[in-house]
Amino acid sequence: MKQIVGIDIGGSHISAGILQNGMTIADAEVARESVNSLGTKEEILGAWGRCIQSLGISKHTLLGIAMPAPFDYENGVSLILEQGKYLSLYQVNVKLTLADRLGLPVDNIAFINDAAAFLQGEAHAAGWPRNTNLMGITLGTGLGGAFKSGKFAEDGAIWSIPFKGGIAEDYLSTSFFTKWAKVHFGIEVHGLKDLLTNQQTREDTLAKLRVFASHLADLILLQQESRKIDKVILGGNMVKAAAYFLPEVKRILQDFGSSPELLISRLGEKAAMIGAASIHNEN
Repeated sequence: MKQIVGIDIGGSHISAGILQNGMTIADAEVARESVNSLGTKEEILGAWGRCIQSLGISKHTLLGIAMPAPFDYENGVSLILEQGKYLSLYQVNVKLTLADRLGLPVDNIAFINDAAAFLQGEAHAAGWPRNTNLMGITLGTGLGGAFKSGKFAEDGAIWSIPFKGGIAEDYLSTSFFTKWAKVHFGIEVHGLKDLLTNQQTREDTLAKLRVFASHLADLILLQQESRKIDKVILGGNMVKAAAYFLPEVKRILQDFGSSPELLISRLGEKAAMIGAASIHNEN
């Protein structure tokens, strides 16, 4: 069997792991490296290359890479320009450049949207039938979303949809709480964890989480107006607080006669790596 490596490109890091038995990535087979996403082309690709090479790849290794949008996934060209990261890679053919740097055939490298990779990985590991209608939502510093109703998951680009007078990401990401904390308490925090562990802010934050739950339920209901959704898989750092908002989401959905199965990510940070690697098995 050929070695397949799944890679997740984040805003400040790269994670890469070797797919085992076509299904899992062992902790011992994962490499990570910090990346200065505002660095030069050489700095960024150098860090990526070192991380991937540390796994002992050969010229036969297949790479599946989860990349943030905007990106030409078929041709491997970065289109990231206004997202505050990887500016030096704009219009660079990452596929050709990495293939040359790593000594791999170009056809051994495939790309997938990072939000889609998360959902692809969860579906692959769970073994759900391909015709299961899935929605993936990642809740963190940003809002990610993807849908899968066939062979491959696709980016849903839900972060930017018009929502409650703004866009969905305004109401369903860390910034929803950090901006509120600055206005309500007059403090600056890094995220939800800071608010929940502080006894002076915890009670009000629990109440704010119920508002957050209503936003999440409204987003799911909005998507159900145009598509069938059997399961919703939630990932991202904010799901660590799911016990405080998920029951309310379920209650609201049930009140509206909606009953998709709501699930927390089984794979965590490995989901995107497994999803990216698995596209070689699906082809």
